[in-house]
Amino acid sequence: MPAPGENPQRDAETQVPMLIAMSVAFVSVSSVVVLLRLYTRYVVVSSPGPDDITIAIAQVLSIGVSVSTILQAKYSLGRHVWMVSQDDGIKQLKALFAAMVTYNLAQIITKTSFLFQYRRIFQEGRTRRACLWLMFFLAVWGVAQEVLVGFACTPAGVFIHNPVCIDSLTVYYLTSIMNIVTDFIVFMIPMPAIRALQLPRRQKILVTSVFCLGFFTCIISIVRLFTLHSAINTTDPTWDNVPSAYWSVVELNCGILCASLPPLRPLLRRFNITGMSHHGGIGRS
Repeated sequence: MPAPGENPQRDAETQVPMLIAMSVAFVSVSSVVVLLRLYTRYVVVSSPGPDDITIAIAQVLSIGVSVSTILQAKYSLGRHVWMVSQDDGIKQLKALFAAMVTYNLAQIITKTSFLFQYRRIFQEGRTRRACLWLMFFLAVWGVAQEVLVGFACTPAGVFIHNPVCIDSLTVYYLTSIMNIVTDFIVFMIPMPAIRALQLPRRQKILVTSVFCLGFFTCIISIVRLFTLHSAINTTDPTWDNVPSAYWSVVELNCGILCASLPPLRPLLRRFNITGMSHHGGIGRS
């Protein structure tokens, strides 16, 4: 590892502006869309539900993730580790711990919002039961996930002297893979019910496309998974952990966006933006 001053050009390198910009941009867009969703449900159609409450909670947590990420950037994330003081490094790890705990909880609640939304839309019994079972699993896994993160060697070692801990990469891989698996399950749950809908071919394709928005989040989750190895197995963690940090922000906010765009249809229809007719029989919007 080079000492400060050995390579002034590398010393001056920074990813901080990019990291802050991405954190602010994505959470700002998702916040606006969630507010529009809540306006649509509470004012336009006067039909709020648990899916709206859970997505609002997820958005608050997403803001917390972005704030924690910005705090990491303030203290050391995005600069080379040899340019970071020990005190700033400890502060960054504390912010990382807050971001991880908040991120995991926000992911669970976002998926729960999707499932509540499916139960609002689909009246078919198997789909509704599948949603309930997956909600139960997500609640149990959410608790287990936070316990695992609490025992991961990084960043838990900041809080406990010589802690007995679990290998961080193992924890991160396990939680990320489970996140991807549950993403795909949430994405697939409504597909049988959609195929069974008695709709014109064009309208069925449109409905399927709307629900396929969730597949985009699955892809981002996979991309994020590939950033974890370099984030852990590195001699320059404050530099190499940046992709994992910003992909976490992107993934979380895109999930919230995918959950919040379909409920905007009544608002868009009020302004004649969608051009879609108000029929189709897949339940309440």
